[in-house]
Amino acid sequence: MEEQNDLIKLKQAYAELGLPEDADREALDNRYYLLTRRARTQKMREHGEAGAGERVDEDKVNAAYRFIKDYEEAQAKDAYARETYGGDPKKAARAVKRAHFFHYYKLHILGAIVLLIAIGYGIKSYVDHRHEQAELAKLPPVDVSVMFFGNYLYGDGINPDMTNVEADILKQFPDWKRVVAGLTYVPAETRSEQDMALLQKSMLVLMTDKSDLYIMDKVNFEKLAPQEGLLPLDGDDFPANVQVKSKTDADTAERVYGVDLSGSSLMKALGLQGTTEFIAGIRGNAKHPDQAKAFIRHYLGGS
Repeated sequence: MEEQNDLIKLKQAYAELGLPEDADREALDNRYYLLTRRARTQKMREHGEAGAGERVDEDKVNAAYRFIKDYEEAQAKDAYARETYGGDPKKAARAVKRAHFFHYYKLHILGAIVLLIAIGYGIKSYVDHRHEQAELAKLPPVDVSVMFFGNYLYGDGINPDMTNVEADILKQFPDWKRVVAGLTYVPAETRSEQDMALLQKSMLVLMTDKSDLYIMDKVNFEKLAPQEGLLPLDGDDFPANVQVKSKTDADTAERVYGVDLSGSSLMKALGLQGTTEFIAGIRGNAKHPDQAKAFIRHYLGGS
């Protein structure tokens, strides 16, 4: 009964388009294009109505065209199922149902797959984070954390493994158990989109990083010191010839905010490249300010 109704609707659809029932796909598409163009022309007319015989009902034309296309697609799927599972009508019916299901719900299925992947990735990230935290918990407490911030390169480039630097620093302090070192490359000049991205990244680091000690080139010291991000070192009796002074927005008096370690052979021995300027400054809210000062004094002694 349903098949008979579909055949009646198919006949009506062809009649609506003014086509014979045996019209091929090319004739169908050409006729549909012609009628829709005629419908658009009708809408553009400001005066004068088209005659009843010429008027095109765009909604009916669209509905007829879609019905014929859907019917042909369904027939093709049924034919494929019969060809593949011809000896088993039930199996063929199930194959057709599966094809229909995947056709109508493919976006839902894709969405579900993406969701499952996202959930899997989230779980993996959580597990990895827990594992990393567990491994860090086994390590001794950090004695001092150092950030090289400026036009510095090390190892493979701008995102290096600083393990060797950490080990070299630790050798200088027998009583210390652990040093954490990081490097944030800040290009000396902004010449490309990559340089701009690196500059923006460095600004984000300043907002989120909690290192005790910053080793900077002159340009970045002059940018950072006025922002009240560094600890004043006036009362720490560092030699006058290595004191680096600056003013802040809140304090117009010059104070010592940095110590120039550029002449330190120990600093040069760390193997950093890019610039030979090393100005040490202690973060204003450093967790280990005393160890940071001990670092500065020791490396200053290696000048």
